[in-house]
Amino acid sequence: MSIYAIGDLQGCFYSLQSLLNAVNFDKREDQLWLVGDLINRGQGSLEVLDWCYKHRDNIKIVLGNHDLHFLAVAFKAKSISTKDTFESVLKNKNLSKFIDWLLSIPLAHGNDKYLMVHAGIAPSWSTRLTKQLSNEVTFELNKNPKKFLKAMYGNFPIIWDENYKKADRLRFAINTMTRMRALNKDGSIDFSFKKNINKLPSNLTPWYLFPNKERKEFILSGHWSAIGIQTYANGITLDSGCVWGRKLSAYSFKEKKIISIDSDPRDLL
Repeated sequence: MSIYAIGDLQGCFYSLQSLLNAVNFDKREDQLWLVGDLINRGQGSLEVLDWCYKHRDNIKIVLGNHDLHFLAVAFKAKSISTKDTFESVLKNKNLSKFIDWLLSIPLAHGNDKYLMVHAGIAPSWSTRLTKQLSNEVTFELNKNPKKFLKAMYGNFPIIWDENYKKADRLRFAINTMTRMRALNKDGSIDFSFKKNINKLPSNLTPWYLFPNKERKEFILSGHWSAIGIQTYANGITLDSGCVWGRKLSAYSFKEKKIISIDSDPRDLL
């Protein structure tokens, strides 16, 4: 069995199929780890979601910010934006099936060797705490989806404190695991910077280079398309900007290497 971690799909269905062909993916034996943002911005959100749902037994997924946004719109906790490209999913006969499935997907997934999140992990978090917070979010999200999704928006708090009230603690967990890119000197999240690393101001540090708790797992993440593939001591970033006309990339667990294909023009707006 081969396992591949793939960067942000964002509705790029044809690019996904090309990448699966490139790695000779065998749906009977192989497994995919998807770093979140399955849908939105690309042309094939429905096709991606449908394919992933049909192959869900072979896929491990974490939710990304676009997936959560879709759920918020579906539950009428947020209005759809003119930039959103998932209307076909909202109108599909299998909508409730897709929603139920997405609600079951965590923010963090891992085993004894790998840990996957969409955006990042707070410097002070252990692997155990990361998974615990992911489980809390999943539990609360399923308990009352509309109420929870309404409360998840906002940039406060910006730094971790275990003494926060539940709503603030879980909002921070969501922002960290689905939106974080760079950190201030004190470890707090900077939500404004989204550019490439060569434009990073001196007061900011990429979250994955910030001094942190020792974690034995190899970290897999996406979200920050401007930086593309970045390898570091104990992890790799996998969003190579497919939906922006660049590449879709997979990391081979067995070969410890990246396989990339050019984005398919049919996926782009």
